Amino acid sequence: MNGIAKICGAALLSLGAAVQPAGAEAPQPGADRRIVRLARIEVHPEHLQEYRKLAAEVGRTSFRKEEGVLTLFSVAEKDHPERIVILEIYRDEESYRRHVASAHFQKYKQGTLHMVKSLELVSCDPLVPEMLIKPFRP
Repeated sequence: MNGIAKICGAALLSLGAAVQPAGAEAPQPGADRRIVRLARIEVHPEHLQEYRKLAAEVGRTSFRKEEGVLTLFSVAEKDHPERIVILEIYRDEESYRRHVASAHFQKYKQGTLHMVKSLELVSCDPLVPEMLIKPFRP
């Protein structure tokens, strides 16, 4: 397991890789329809600043405009900032399909094709489905 996978695995364990409203009941076994995915991306270093700008834009827009987008949390390795991992959580399959079909996602996808050296999408199962990701308010 590489370093970023260990870091993200630990983060997923501590976060429970799940989002639900405060006070909501834990999902029943088999009832969880969320789509949980890690996107592992390596960006060509010469495009890193531009990539980060476009990724931030699509993330903010998706989170604000799409009710079914529950989490888009991105991290970059400190020693290798061109290695990026995005924790993506969608309410259900339809929410994911709407997201990838959206104009703002397509703008990001088409605009970054030449910037991305590699992309790996890893489907995940929440380890502790009832755990919450708390909103951060500075």
